[in-house]
Amino acid sequence: MPLSDELRDVPVEFHCPVCSYPTVRKGSWLKTIGSFKCDGCETQVRIGYEEKLTIFERHLRKR
Repeated sequence: MPLSDELRDVPVEFHCPVCSYPTVRKGSWLKTIGSFKCDGCETQVRIGYEEKLTIFERHLRKR
């Protein structure tokens, strides 16, 4: 299942798995990154394809 282009320019919220700090970025950013540094706990967090799918699906259901 591909990541939806529908969310390309839409702010998407997801939470750090370590500290639950919320991060909001455009869908296009989330599609391209493999990891990010959490602003809450400064942990380098990997985001795999399955996790991205889950984040996108959750956001699409809320719409």
